[in-house]
Amino acid sequence: MTSNLKLALILITLIYLCLILKNIKDKKLQLSFSTFWIVSGLLLIVAIVTPNLIEWLTKTLGFEIPANMLFCITIFVAFYLIFNLMVKLSKESEKNTILIQEISLLKDRVKKLEEKDK
Repeated sequence: MTSNLKLALILITLIYLCLILKNIKDKKLQLSFSTFWIVSGLLLIVAIVTPNLIEWLTKTLGFEIPANMLFCITIFVAFYLIFNLMVKLSKESEKNTILIQEISLLKDRVKKLEEKDK
């Protein structure tokens, strides 16, 4: 990899990290979600700066081609993110159900109080 390409990739990754930090500051992204994206950005910088890291990992983990390892890792990370989001979605769905039940009970109570006052 040429030094110009390394410099460009590091610059793009730093812009990526700045955008993540800006979204955290603007409260568009929760800190718990942003941890993964910050760590991934830092790992990208380490992979760019360390010349033979990907090749070493490929040999150590037993993959034949670095691209196979990267695709495999990407797929597992995507599955993890999807699973994590589904867990959070399930929790939010449960909260919504409880909230709807509480609102229904309150509406019924208000209706009974209004009928009593008449």
